[in-house]
Amino acid sequence: MSKLQIKTGQSIAVLGKPDDVDLDFEAPGDAASADAVLVFVTRSGDLLGAGAQAALATARRDALAWVAYPKGGKLGTDLNRDTLAAALSERGVRPVRQIAVDDTWSALRFRPGD
Repeated sequence: MSKLQIKTGQSIAVLGKPDDVDLDFEAPGDAASADAVLVFVTRSGDLLGAGAQAALATARRDALAWVAYPKGGKLGTDLNRDTLAAALSERGVRPVRQIAVDDTWSALRFRPGD
């Protein structure tokens, strides 16, 4: 998926992907060693889970770390771009890019904080 800035040959791990999300790539990678991690979260409480922690670790090593969240209050979420960015910025990473995954999901890419 070019929007995710993933290049041919890079490994990716996808965690927490809902069944109804259609990605145009295979993602057999292990989060600890993948070149990129895409984690789906629905509520702010999910940011404490293993998937979000894997994304944080990936961002801290300056690999491609994406956190996907429901757009505009869809799926009963309490997250939006600003709340997600603030919550993860407190953990030492900063948002650098936002994309639309599909009609329901957006994603923020994170890199090491300043």
